[in-house]
Formats: sequence, structure tokens, C-alpha cells
Amino acid sequence: MEEKKDIGLSYLRQLEMNPPKESKALYFQFSAKYGETIGRKMLSDIYRKIREYEQNPNYLAEFYEMKNELLDKALLFNGGYQADNYRQMCNWIVENHDVFGKEILDAGCECGIMSCFLGMAFPESHITAVDRSPNAIKAAKELAARLDVHNITFINADVTNLPGQKYDTVFAMRLLQENCAIDHVMSSYNLLKAEAAEFAENIHPFAKKLTALVAEEGYLVSAERCDVDPVFLGWMQKLNEFGLAGVPECHKELVCKEMENEGRIQVYVARNCGMEEADEVYRFWCACQIVHTELTQHSQYTGWYADMELQNFSKDLLDGFIIQDTEGNNLLTYSLWTHKEFPDIVLVYQAMGDEHILSLFQASTKDDIIRQIEAMKDEYVQAGTVAKKLVYENGSLCIA
Repeated sequence: MEEKKDIGLSYLRQLEMNPPKESKALYFQFSAKYGETIGRKMLSDIYRKIREYEQNPNYLAEFYEMKNELLDKALLFNGGYQADNYRQMCNWIVENHDVFGKEILDAGCECGIMSCFLGMAFPESHITAVDRSPNAIKAAKELAARLDVHNITFINADVTNLPGQKYDTVFAMRLLQENCAIDHVMSSYNLLKAEAAEFAENIHPFAKKLTALVAEEGYLVSAERCDVDPVFLGWMQKLNEFGLAGVPECHKELVCKEMENEGRIQVYVARNCGMEEADEVYRFWCACQIVHTELTQHSQYTGWYADMELQNFSKDLLDGFIIQDTEGNNLLTYSLWTHKEFPDIVLVYQAMGDEHILSLFQASTKDDIIRQIEAMKDEYVQAGTVAKKLVYENGSLCIA
């Protein structure tokens, strides 16, 4: 059998992008390119800017301007953190070439890495590449000239402010975190569908403008850094609300190396052909989640698999509380539920940060479990936190 070509890897080599395996090696790459003093300062300044995210409301715009000040500086930094994302995304594009039409919009093109690949992969198409960072557009134009790609028009603008032109394909890679507040949704510790609905409402203004750019029967290709989680569900639901139905066979979860870490990207395609039933969107989300069998073990589920099981099989809330710090930030939650289908089973759900666990117990142990939950709550209160009782109303958890 003929070996499958890694087009994405070939493109990285064309960019002279050599992703380091650990973060300290990125310093060496900057030093080799710009000299030790200047190179290390360049990278340190970028990291310092990222750490301003809590104090500086303009940190993100300033970060992109700083990172894209020089094309090679942008390629080095992006290569450290996103090279494998680019490689796998390029391969996905080749495998799913039929969803890319004559007029393609790269929404949020940054320094042009994916724009230029699209231009080379589809030489008969015209690419419009848009970014709100002036330095990113400057770097992207330089990259296109370096690669001898001439079918791209670069525009320095916010994609939500583009005129009314429609595109056969809108390509949007890693835009959600920059256009909505994800962290608040992910720390609300509500039920899965309620969290997804909150995110969908949050992203509504951006989604409305982005989907308006997709031509009739055209495609939106979305590649977002997230798990199969409430953000992914809420995003699919919002796209569907605006008439873009999912194309299930095109979905792929990319598991990407990011130096010492690992990230996941959900590649999702929606077509502007009218909305489908909302239940179908949720069923597809569940199908994407079920493949993560590593999150199931005997009578216990972890990660977002736990939230799916809780959403699908919980019935009545027997006891539950949420722990907050003195400033009202959610820290963790515990809850006890009856099972929708098996009255002899109860569900115990606990979540703290990224750790979510759902455990199944015999209903005969219910009273003991309630005593244990109340004892844990008392311990947290004695430690100086605030415990608030939860109630279940209209499919959502609320503080009593």
C-alpha cells in the first residue's frame, strides 16, 4: 500500500519551522536567530505580555502586535506552540478539499500561515485573509511574497466589520477564545446543557456576524482549541440556530503536541443549508464524546464524559452545594442525584477545576452519602470558604 503523504509536515519544512520539544529549546531557537541577548529578550517580552492578561484589558491586541512585529519572530513563536496544529490542519484540509470553494475567507489569519497554505492548496480559488492586527497583516504579506503565493488579498480589519460579501468557505481557526468569555462558562459547574446554552448566548453577537459571511450552500470550517465540552456544544448549537447545519463526516478531533503539553482541536464543518433539529446537534455531540472510552471505568466516569452521563441520566437532586471563595468565585461542587432509569442507583457528581467525576452507588447508601457530603461541606466552611446550597430548576442548577 502506498504510504500516505504528510502534506502538513512538508509545509512546515517549507516554512523552515522546526518545533521544539520543550519550552527552553524555544529560547535557544530565538537566540540562534537573533543573538542570545536580543533573542532571549524578545521571547521574555512576549511571555511577560501574556502574563498581563488579568491586569491589562488590551494585552491580547498588544501581544499580537508584539509577536508579529517581525515575520520570523512570529514563525518561531507559533512554531513552538502551534506547529503540530498547523501540520494536522493542513492534512485535514487536503482530505476535505471539497468543502473549499472559489471564494475563501480566512477569518483571523494572523501572520498568514494557514492563508498561504490555502492559497497553495487551491490555486484556482481566491483567498481573502483578514486580521485586526496591523503587524499580523504586514507579516502575512511578507510570508506570501516569500512563498510566491499571489491569490490572496490581505485586509487589516475585524472580521465582524467586513462589508456584505459572501464567501463559499469561511475558515475560522482558534477564534472563540478571543471573541467571548469562555473561562466564566467553564467554571460555572452547571449541568452540561445549561453551560452550553450560556456559552451560546455569550458567543451570539460574534456568531451572527461570522455566519452572515457564509454564502448560501457554503461552508464554515471551524477549528477550535477545546475538548468535546460545553463550549463545543454551545458553538454547534449557535451555528445551527443561524441555519448552518453540521456535516458530521467532516468532524475530526486533532490531538496536537505543544512542546511539553498536548492540546485538542475540534474541527467542525457546518453548511448554510438550514437548521436541523436541536436534538440532532446534541446527539452528535454525545457521539463525539462516547469515543473517549478512557474516561469510563466500571461505575465511574471522568472529564466531560461525567457531565454527559449526569445530563442524560440524572433525575432529581437529593443534595448538593457549591463552594466559593470570599469573593464569590466558584471553587468546587458536590451533588447527589437519583437515576432516571434505575431507581436502585444514585449518582454522585463532584467537580473542581478540570477534574470532573461521576460515581454510581446503590440507592441504599443514600443516607450515608448525604452525611458524608454534609461533613465535607462543614470542613470547607471551617477552612474559610462559603458553602451555598444548590437547587434544580428548569434544567439548570441554581443557588438557593
